[in-house]
Amino acid sequence: MSRRQGLVSTVSQAAMMAGVAMALPGTAEAQAVAPEGTIVLPNIDVQANAPANTLKRGTSVNRLPGTVQDTPQTINVVPREVLEQQNVTTLEEALRNVPGITVSIGEGNGGVNGDQFRIRGFSAQNDVYLDGLRDFGSYVRDAFTYEDVAVIKGPSGYALGTGTVGGAVAVGSRTPHLGNSYGGTATGGMGPFARGTLDLNQQFSDTGAIRLNIMGQSSRTVDRDAPTGSRWGVAPSIALGLGTDTTFTLEYLHYEYDIPTDAGVPVITPPGSSVGRPITEYGLPRGTWYGSRNDRDKVEVDRLTARLQHQFSDWLTLSNDFRTTWVDREFAYAIPSCNVDCADLFVRGGNPAFSPSGAGNPYKQDTWAIQNVATATAKFTTGPLRHELTGGIDIWHEEIDRTGYGYQTTRTDTLRNPQDKGLRRLLAAASNERHGNTDAYGAFINERLWLLPELSIIGGVRVTRYESTYTAGTPGQALTSDFDIGTTSWDPRASLVFEPTQNQTYYATYSRSSTPPGSLFFTQPSTVGGFRDDYKPEKNTLYEIGAKVGILDNNRLGVYGSLFRIKKSNAQDVDPLTGIATLSSDVQRNQGVEIGVTGQPLPGWTINANYTYMDSETRSSATAANVGKRVQYVPENAAALWTTYEFDRNGPWNLTVGGGFTWRDKVFLNAANTAEAPSNFSLDAMVSHRINENLRLQVNGYNLTNELNYNALFGNRVLPSAGRTVLVSLSAEF
Repeated sequence: MSRRQGLVSTVSQAAMMAGVAMALPGTAEAQAVAPEGTIVLPNIDVQANAPANTLKRGTSVNRLPGTVQDTPQTINVVPREVLEQQNVTTLEEALRNVPGITVSIGEGNGGVNGDQFRIRGFSAQNDVYLDGLRDFGSYVRDAFTYEDVAVIKGPSGYALGTGTVGGAVAVGSRTPHLGNSYGGTATGGMGPFARGTLDLNQQFSDTGAIRLNIMGQSSRTVDRDAPTGSRWGVAPSIALGLGTDTTFTLEYLHYEYDIPTDAGVPVITPPGSSVGRPITEYGLPRGTWYGSRNDRDKVEVDRLTARLQHQFSDWLTLSNDFRTTWVDREFAYAIPSCNVDCADLFVRGGNPAFSPSGAGNPYKQDTWAIQNVATATAKFTTGPLRHELTGGIDIWHEEIDRTGYGYQTTRTDTLRNPQDKGLRRLLAAASNERHGNTDAYGAFINERLWLLPELSIIGGVRVTRYESTYTAGTPGQALTSDFDIGTTSWDPRASLVFEPTQNQTYYATYSRSSTPPGSLFFTQPSTVGGFRDDYKPEKNTLYEIGAKVGILDNNRLGVYGSLFRIKKSNAQDVDPLTGIATLSSDVQRNQGVEIGVTGQPLPGWTINANYTYMDSETRSSATAANVGKRVQYVPENAAALWTTYEFDRNGPWNLTVGGGFTWRDKVFLNAANTAEAPSNFSLDAMVSHRINENLRLQVNGYNLTNELNYNALFGNRVLPSAGRTVLVSLSAEF
C-alpha cells in the first residue's frame, strides 16, 4: 500500500468513527432527534483559565486519571502560559524548564539529531507521548500545537508500556473548544529568525467546534556558522459532543522541515590531561560548523489521531484512542573527530586536518506506525470501600525502512577553519539497507482502593508481548544482520497514598518498566553491533517517597518534593569509538531528591521553579574500571526557574516582566568518566505589554550573559548552544 493510499484508507476509517460518534447519545445530532416532549437544555460554555498551580492540572494520559497532585510520582508540568511567555518553538526548548533532562546529539549512521532526550540520565528517545499515544518517529518536534508539556519522572511501564527508564514526556495538544477564538503571533529577531503562527477556533453548533493551527518559520542559530533552516506545519481538528457524555475528536497534522544538521565539535584530551573536554574549551570558536551543503535533515510528517470517549454513567467511562503516523526522513551530517595526535597539534597552535566519519553518511528512512488504546475507568464502592479501577488494551505496530548511501568522493578539511561549507558531495549507490517491524500487545490494569477516606493503596500491572524483526545488509549481498526477537515483560506498580486533606498528598511508590532488546535498532543503530538473540530486556525499577501540598488562598501555590531511587539492570553499553554495543549486565543506580514550587505566591506573581540533586553510580559492570563511576549524562545538580509579575494589569501602562534561568552541573560523557561537558547556565528574560484588548507586544532575551553552553551531548562530541539572542513578537487575539 502506498503512503497516499494508506492515508486515504485511514481517513475513511476515522470518518466512520465520526459517524458513530454523531449517533451516540449526548451529541448534538442525537439531541436534534429527541422524542417530542423531551426538554433539551442548552449547552453552557464553562471554560476557564487553567490553575496556575500545575499540581491541579491533569496528566494528559487517561491511563493516569486525576490530577498531578493525585498521582503518586513526580510530574513536572510546563503550562501553556510559560510556553508563550518564553516563546517556545520546539519540544526541546520546552523541556529546558525541567531539571534532570539532557539532550543527546545522536548516533551517527542515522541516530536521532534533536529529540533524543535523557531523563535522569536514562534514554527516553522512544518515550514521547502526545495525548497519551506514542508520537512515533525520529524528528525535531515543533511546539505550535502544544497546550502543555509534562514529564513523568521514573519508570512507568504500567501506564505507558515499554521503555520509560528515566520517565516519559507527555504532551497535551490544542483541541477544539466551545466558543470562538482567533489568534496569531509574528516573531522576528537575531539569527536571523522569522516565525508566524495562527490558532483559530470556531464553534459551529451547540456541541461542535473546529480548530486550525498553522506555523511557518525560517531561522538560523545565533553564534553557529550553520546555514538557515525552514519548517512549516498545519494542524486542523474537529470535536463533536463537547459538553456532553460522548465526545469525539479528530486531529490531523502535516509538518515539514529542511534544516542544517550539526554534529557539534569534538571532545579532546590534551597531553597531560586524564579527562577530555570540548575543543571549544581550548580556543576553537564556538561558531565552528563542520557541515557541507549535503548536511541537511529533511522531514515530512503526517499524523492522524481519533479519540472517542463516552461516559456511560457517573461511575463508568470508556475511551478509545487511535493514531497512525507516517514520517519520511532524509538525513546526513559531518561528524568531526580529533585523536590524541590531533589534540596535541591543536593545543600547540596547529591546524590539524580531519576527515568526517562515515557514520554520518546520508540515509533515507520511511516510518509508518499505528496504535490503538482502549481504556475503561470505573469508580464504585463495595461496602465501606471506595474503588477506582482503570484497565485496557494497548496495541501498536511500527514499520521502518532505511537505505544508506556513501559519497563518491572523500572529504578532508582542517579543524580550525573548515572551508567546505559550500561543497555538495555526490552520492554513491546505496550501500546498506535496513528493515524492521515491531508489534507490541499490552494489557494493563490499575486499582486504587481507599481503606479510609484519607488512606488508599494502588496496585497495577501491565503485561506486554514485544515482537520485532530486523534485517540489514548491502543490496545484492547476503544479510549481515537478521534478528527475530520476541519477549514478554511484566511491569508492576504499587503505591501507598495518604491525603489528610484535599490539598495534601503524601505517598510511597514502587514501579517498574522494561526495555525490550532490539527496541533501539533504528534510533540508536550502534546497538545492532554485538547484539545476540538471547539478550534479555533491561529492567528499570523506581522507589520514590514524596509529598505534594497546596497552600495559600484557594491553593494557588503548590509545593512538592520527593526522594527517589532508580535501578537499571541488564544495561546496554555502546563504545563511542567503535560503535559496538554489548549487553554489559551493568547495574546502574541513580538516586536523589527533587523539590519544586508552582503557582501564584501573590496575585499577579507567578512562579515555576524546581531543583534536583542526583547521586548516580555504576554498581556493577563487566568492565571493572567503570564500577563506582557516575552514570553518563547525569548531572549532580540541576535547577530551573521561571517567574513573572504583572504591573497595572488591564491598565494603559500594563507591563508583564519575567525571567529565570536554567542550570546544570558538569556531566560525564562516557561510562569510564574520562570525558566531560562543563556546566550550563542560561539567564533568560521577557517583557510584555498589552497595547489594547487585541494586541500584545513581547520581547524575549535568551542566554543574556552569553555563556558558552552545550545543549546536546554524546560520548566524543558536544553541540554548543546559541549565544545571546533577542526576539520580538507581536500577538493578536480576537
